[in-house]
Amino acid sequence: MYCDVHIHTEASSDSKTTIEDQLDRAVKLGMKYVCITDHQDYDYPQWHSIYQLNENGDVGAYVEKLLETREAYQGRIEMLLGIEFGLQPHLAEKHNKVYAGYPFDMVIGSTHIFEGRDTEDQTLYEGRSKKASIRAYFETELENLSVTDGYDTVGHLDYVLRDIPGKNEGFAYAQYADLIDAMLLTAIKKNKAVELNTKSLVVGMRDSSPGHEVFKRYRELGGELVTLGSDAHFPERIGACFDIAGDILKDAGFKYYCVFKNHQPEFLPL
Repeated sequence: MYCDVHIHTEASSDSKTTIEDQLDRAVKLGMKYVCITDHQDYDYPQWHSIYQLNENGDVGAYVEKLLETREAYQGRIEMLLGIEFGLQPHLAEKHNKVYAGYPFDMVIGSTHIFEGRDTEDQTLYEGRSKKASIRAYFETELENLSVTDGYDTVGHLDYVLRDIPGKNEGFAYAQYADLIDAMLLTAIKKNKAVELNTKSLVVGMRDSSPGHEVFKRYRELGGELVTLGSDAHFPERIGACFDIAGDILKDAGFKYYCVFKNHQPEFLPL
């Protein structure tokens, strides 16, 4: 079983699952490593989903809980310390500071909002084409990835496709090649990974996030660092569709994926 390094618990405002329940499921599946990566989105717009650690965003308390739990599970599974930042351009220095200030193994850098609104906010897509909306999202994401170093892997690079009307129907890499290539080259230059997120497959979308075309292009450009994440908010989703994920990566020319320890990649065979 491949290792899952994008997992949420009740420390994320959008999950009610205990960290122990998530780890017990990973142990049952036979995973060697997992990384707990709960949400911390600073300066989030008013919306029904506010991605923040508990109610007060206390990173120190979150890290303390992770360290205690990791010790309790020694010998059963190696639990890596992580967090998922919701990137915004004006938060670059804050993310750098938090990234360096706590003993995280891996930080996911995700873009959950653009133009100041959550991607679930359907008013974002009114009055313009689907292509124009996706390009606007990618432009924001490219800026996010460029202005900060406070992440280790790019979370669900095409996240907007979860929420835009029609989701990923009709989406093709070629339509956005300039922006996607720029993001992939930014990750390569900064020695950051790109996550293959399987949640889109689990919920019935036709491809991973990002999709197979993007991973083929990433490999062509020289990309080597890939992480696997289910984005699980409850135990049954941990490792979901990882068999498909492995096939996508192998088809793109990858022989390895990685986990991060103290922000350094460790390669594992596909």
